[in-house]
Amino acid sequence: MDYAGGATETWYENSGPTMLAQMRLPKEQKRATHDPQWDIFYDHCDAKIRSGLVWRFSFWAHWARLAEYWKPRRYKFLVTPNQMNKGSPINDAILDGTSIYALNTCASGMWSAFTNPEVPWIRLKPKDESFEVDRDARKWLDDIANWMLDVFDSSNFYTEMAQAFEDLPLFGTAPVIVYEDYEDIIRLYVPCAGEYFCWVGARQSVDSLGREYQQTVAQIVEFFGLEACPNDIQRLWREGGASQDREYVVRCIIEPNYELATKEGKTYRPVPAGFDYRETYWIRGIKGDHPLSLRGYHDKPFSVFRWAKESNDPYGRSPCMEALGDNKQVQWQQLRKGEYIEKLVRPPMGADPELKMEPQSILPGKTTYVNTAGGKKGFWPLFEPNPQGLVAITEDIKETNLRLERALFVDVFMAITQMQGVQPRNELELTKRDLERLNKLGPVVNLVSNALADIVVRVLDIGQRRKLLPPKPASLRNVPLKLEFETMMRRAQRAAAAVGMKGTIASLGEMSLIAKQSQVPDPIAKFDLRKAAERMAIDEGWPVDCIFYDQEVEKHDLARQKAVAAAQAPQQAMAAVAGAKALGQTPIGPGTALGALMGQGGQPGGGP
Repeated sequence: MDYAGGATETWYENSGPTMLAQMRLPKEQKRATHDPQWDIFYDHCDAKIRSGLVWRFSFWAHWARLAEYWKPRRYKFLVTPNQMNKGSPINDAILDGTSIYALNTCASGMWSAFTNPEVPWIRLKPKDESFEVDRDARKWLDDIANWMLDVFDSSNFYTEMAQAFEDLPLFGTAPVIVYEDYEDIIRLYVPCAGEYFCWVGARQSVDSLGREYQQTVAQIVEFFGLEACPNDIQRLWREGGASQDREYVVRCIIEPNYELATKEGKTYRPVPAGFDYRETYWIRGIKGDHPLSLRGYHDKPFSVFRWAKESNDPYGRSPCMEALGDNKQVQWQQLRKGEYIEKLVRPPMGADPELKMEPQSILPGKTTYVNTAGGKKGFWPLFEPNPQGLVAITEDIKETNLRLERALFVDVFMAITQMQGVQPRNELELTKRDLERLNKLGPVVNLVSNALADIVVRVLDIGQRRKLLPPKPASLRNVPLKLEFETMMRRAQRAAAAVGMKGTIASLGEMSLIAKQSQVPDPIAKFDLRKAAERMAIDEGWPVDCIFYDQEVEKHDLARQKAVAAAQAPQQAMAAVAGAKALGQTPIGPGTALGALMGQGGQPGGGP
């Protein structure tokens, strides 16, 4: 819903060049009706942003140091419009790029571990593990998962998540806003550090998100529509040309849709009570007659990724915060190393006062004339560094960079490339080593999975509301479902389990052979080989639609038994005929076995 009268979508869901081209410019400036309730709500929103600035200050100052030594362009010191210095060099503090390369490796590793577009990383399954899933239910679950992957692939999900996974290990926090989009179904926006504000609820999860950022007049009109803009924005848009490139600061708050109190003691709810969240956009410093956009949501339209949480803090902690000292040290060491090399090849020189007005040089091929009478030095280096000192500082830089790489889990994401020491002798040892490294990321995996689940649930809600999802099969109605992410750790765990099962089955085969030779009970009878085969196939990524279900296996077994019985029936009939014929030709007189059975007396073989 928006402020104008109950629309179910906002302009930015359809924004783009096509919608902009269809918008007509009125001959006279249109003045929207003043919304008296906006006065109350504006004060609430503006005060909340100003409070967020105060509470965020300590993190904001910390982010400045992190950005200075890692990614200066992912941080806004002050959100100020119309600054013509966006391309200025701001990374002069970075003299050694190892920390940047380590951060890039960590970001790429996280992106591949959680949202690799080449791997089906989403699964839907019943919460009850013992629930029997039939083929229709499995097909529906697979179709939904594939539909979500197609939505992510056709939108900007993967590109924006790559940016979020870069911000996460650096600043410890990475908010992602998920909007519904007319063309791509979803559209993601990832604000940089210094642009966003977070607030946590009683459950210590982020339930409110604020944002302030620059947009030009053209961007504001395209995003919110001309009629929603204040008079100043409309005037600049009508002027055209350079006026449309002027920047303003846009503010936004997404928060739970709770009631507000007016000065008269009444209650006021900006959007109807049926919505769980509300979103408000306005121009900083321009109150206007109404907000740029006011909308309600049934679900949370954002997700905040946090590397690590500490008590009730709204912002996360990051590995770069822990490695900041090492990064400062290595930058200082590189500076001193450069000075050391400079003094080694271009040392400061001393000269006799007689040379004060004479030319002197240490450049190759140049000549400096000095008077050396009496054994005095005429021109000499004041500082002669020991080359061993250069070796020492170089080794110390290597150790510091190694600590930086470990802090950013380069050894985890580049496990095969950087493997040292005794190499693994088999697949089991390799998977065990990988799993041991991945255990370092255990808490992060859970936090990231929870944040990803918010995005997936949001996409499912959009698909259901727009009737893009196929209906549930009868077997899944009223069955609670859960999301499962094929993360790097889960894949390693599955691989380790599959390798272990392979070894167990191989050992069972040998034991079964020995048991048969020794005529003792077969130990394989203790194991369900069908279920073991199914579990191994799933763990190794076997397509689920290529595996028969239990009901299908029972049908196949029954059909096979009927076929075997039908094939054996003629043979059994012929055996019965042959038996009857033989029985008819057998003598039954006294002294025969058959005669004795029929009571004709005498013993077989002619005995008395």
